[in-house]
Amino acid sequence: MNQTRLIRVIHFAVLALLLIGAAAQFTPRAQAQQVRALVALVNGEPITALDVQHRLKLLATSGRPKATRQEALDELINQKLKLQIAQRNNVNPTRAEVDKAFAGIAQRLGRSLADFEKVLQSNGIDVESFRARVKADVAWQQYLTANPSHFAIRDADLVAAMTARGQNLQGKAVQYTMQQVIFVTRRNAPPAVRQERIKQAEALRARVSSCEQAVQLSREYQETVVKPRVRRFSTDLSANLQKLLETLPDGKMTPPEPTANGIEVVAICDRKVIASDISANRELKNELMGQRLQAYEKKVLDQARAKSIIQIISQ
Repeated sequence: MNQTRLIRVIHFAVLALLLIGAAAQFTPRAQAQQVRALVALVNGEPITALDVQHRLKLLATSGRPKATRQEALDELINQKLKLQIAQRNNVNPTRAEVDKAFAGIAQRLGRSLADFEKVLQSNGIDVESFRARVKADVAWQQYLTANPSHFAIRDADLVAAMTARGQNLQGKAVQYTMQQVIFVTRRNAPPAVRQERIKQAEALRARVSSCEQAVQLSREYQETVVKPRVRRFSTDLSANLQKLLETLPDGKMTPPEPTANGIEVVAICDRKVIASDISANRELKNELMGQRLQAYEKKVLDQARAKSIIQIISQ
């Protein structure tokens, strides 16, 4: 996934501000009044009238001059929810990470950090409010990166899409059916605990000779998660993993590998060679990924809205 995709709107908005170079100014008194004017609360976190006004400016300069106040408020609510979702999943960008993203925007626009902040301020955009937007986007990017399986596009997806569109398939690839087992381990677990979990994963690996066994035997170990079987094409895998799987018999498991969720081992259920055409379908892959990412983001945010306490104080 493109690492700058989730803050592209910010870049475009600021570039437009630089080109336009003019925006309505607020007097300190007017700003103070808008800061105090609550518009909404999202799980207790406030959104003010000034926040809405700033977002309307960004929307206007990023190609949406007719954006309504409600649309700006909805974006701000989603921003709050994205940061809250990320934090609930132990994703909380550090000040240094936010600073790096903020400085990166300035650099891409050919500005020093000081000049960039002056441009924001001269156009009525509060720097800290803008940084809050950047932080939410960085957190959301990190959250999505930690959950790529929800929107990743595999060769099997491309083959299905190409077949549905009547496109010819060329080339060959190996399709693996895999069974993933995770020995759940806290991120801050002591090294001794992690080593013990690796030993348990190695013990399971030595006993397994089929995916059915992997599921059954993993139940003997505490705090293990058996994921649904998945299909992966060899062309979706790293070169090192491809070499490993080529020499790994069906039914056997890969060596334990530390991940964000714990220690992971994967059993190879079966494999087969099928037609594929990856290199010529980058455009199709990007199209499918965009559709799946948009659907996943909407699903997560819709679920969060349904479970959240969102109070609209004034329209």
